[in-house]
Amino acid sequence: MKTRPAFQLVFPLSTLLLAAACGDARPSSEAGAAAAEPAEATPALDLVARSVAFHDPDGVWGSREISMSWVGTDGEGAERVAVDLEFGADERDFALSGRYRGSTIEYATTPDGWSASVDGIAEADLADADRERMRLPREDGMFWRSYYGFLAGLPMKIADPGAHVAPDIIETTFTDREVHAVRITYDAEVGGDTWYFYFEPETAQLAGCRFFHDESANDGEYIVFEGLSEGDGLRLPRMRAWHVNADGRHLGTDEAGMIRVGS
Repeated sequence: MKTRPAFQLVFPLSTLLLAAACGDARPSSEAGAAAAEPAEATPALDLVARSVAFHDPDGVWGSREISMSWVGTDGEGAERVAVDLEFGADERDFALSGRYRGSTIEYATTPDGWSASVDGIAEADLADADRERMRLPREDGMFWRSYYGFLAGLPMKIADPGAHVAPDIIETTFTDREVHAVRITYDAEVGGDTWYFYFEPETAQLAGCRFFHDESANDGEYIVFEGLSEGDGLRLPRMRAWHVNADGRHLGTDEAGMIRVGS
């Protein structure tokens, strides 16, 4: 993946402008973790590698074609997105087909560019408001490839180029679970956000993550992972519940399912 979107769950802006006190406070040890890029193997990188070995023991992600279904609801339980995703082996080919925000969408990227249609209307013929509503102009048209390429590919995408992994493991809690965490900052050209990834101590299964655009402001969101969606050697987090860092408000839930891997 060449770029990483500035993350937020894709909701109307009004649902994200929240400034209440945090109901799921981070332990102080998180804020003090170093963010230097390690020159060699570190405990944090070893933990990430263990997690990748748990979720993708055969090295499928980024080497073979992968397809899956993806459905999501908003905070009230109404459908937000219901799409089929197809990832090419080299991650430049990507396709998305289904429903988003009440419209049908067909979207695809290749090494040569991208194309899209909404409700049967080609992207070039859409009104500007509809193009914006469907996130099509973002990242020069590559937003959806970046968004799902990163989110669906966790934990394999954690240490992509541009990631600076703090060397030490943080022992902390996440949604009342004892977990091990790593802190990662990303270069501006791949998103610029600060992330914490949380792992089950014994198995290194990914338990969730948290991101900030400005960590000192406690903005951004956290995502709680539950269960596994398994297929052809992959074990991806199945349920992903999104919450606002500032007050813990539930924004919605995504579910990954029906994984198929090409030969």
